[in-house]
Amino acid sequence: MHARWTFLLEVLIAANVATGSPIQGHDQGAANTNIIGGSHSATTTPFWQQYNYCQGKHRHGGRSPASSPVPGDTTQWYQCGDPDEVVFMNKGNKISDNRSPFMKEMATIDGAFAYTMWQGNCDLGELTTFGSEQLQKLGKTLRSTYVDDLGFLPKKMDPGFKISHTYIWRTRESVENLMNGLYPLHTRLPGDILTMHVKPSGIETMISPSSACPKLAELTTAYYSSSAYKATLAPYTALQDKLVKAYNTTGLAGYNTTAALYDSASATYCHGLGLKGDLTSEDIQTAVIPGTSAYHNLFRQNPSAEQVKRLSVGAWLADILTSLSDRSTKLEVYSAHDASLDMFLSVVADPDLPWPPFGSNVIIELWQKANGQQVVRMFYEGMVVPAHPDLACDFSACPLDTLATFVKKYIPTDFKDECTA
Repeated sequence: MHARWTFLLEVLIAANVATGSPIQGHDQGAANTNIIGGSHSATTTPFWQQYNYCQGKHRHGGRSPASSPVPGDTTQWYQCGDPDEVVFMNKGNKISDNRSPFMKEMATIDGAFAYTMWQGNCDLGELTTFGSEQLQKLGKTLRSTYVDDLGFLPKKMDPGFKISHTYIWRTRESVENLMNGLYPLHTRLPGDILTMHVKPSGIETMISPSSACPKLAELTTAYYSSSAYKATLAPYTALQDKLVKAYNTTGLAGYNTTAALYDSASATYCHGLGLKGDLTSEDIQTAVIPGTSAYHNLFRQNPSAEQVKRLSVGAWLADILTSLSDRSTKLEVYSAHDASLDMFLSVVADPDLPWPPFGSNVIIELWQKANGQQVVRMFYEGMVVPAHPDLACDFSACPLDTLATFVKKYIPTDFKDECTA
């Protein structure tokens, strides 16, 4: 008989997948990492007495490039506008014969300025059909594990579940698809309303709040021009030259760095739309490192990393700790971004953990042992998270008190004061 529990799920979706044993070297680990995520398997139940709570975080699914097309790139993006993007909201999908959405959105790329965009039906950074299917698959996996196998979540959807996404469109669509996989139409009662919570862009906490925190903006700008940041890019000069040559942008300012080209190259590759020039799949895997260094190493290989963590992720950490103690709902889902998941992991996980992929997730489970002690299990893409070396516990069974004490060091007591210092 399975343990009795209450369940909180937070899901964040990212851009690379961590699998297997803990990564020992960031460079090697990222280069050997897939760039499509969405795995989770936690079917092994500990012999602890009671499962009290579970949190999940996920990154949105696969999307079109988030920045303007690279000049000269003729890749067509006809990957969007499928009804599955809004399947949960409209109670239907492309597969069901008896129900269908009454409305869908389609980006229309025409008119006087269409020459500045690619051909297709995708806006910048729009969730694609592939991304929708990633999240539905993840939702089905979570249902198989937490509803069917372990029996921790109810078979019928509870409208009291807490769902949050960022103000960016693709995170809303992603969590709709996740919930459709986790609680398909036949598991919802007519008239049930599942509220999705979203903060205005200026006060969002799942994204680094540099617009609300001038000190954070100052530290971020300083890092981008620092020798520490340049040092993270130095080993990848040859790869940058190869990318620039493939896109024929050698003399084109703003399009002749790995940071500028990585997003387009990786999104194109992930959606099966080919590789430019002499680029290989291994090149795309390796380009994850310099392509995301401006974000990833801001929290790691940066003299101001500890302060940046406090100001970037501290507010969200406060929400997460509150949920771990409150547990007023069995399920909580956070739908966010790769940088969201990465800044959270920068606090609690081994610094060498690779960048989060499309559709990746973190699951936090809170268990209670027979002696009353509460312990946390944490998974990243189905792998037990390798804990930060300064955190004196193992995430196969980390005492909640130990985790809370450690995390509180990164939560300012007065955000206004620290952000204006």
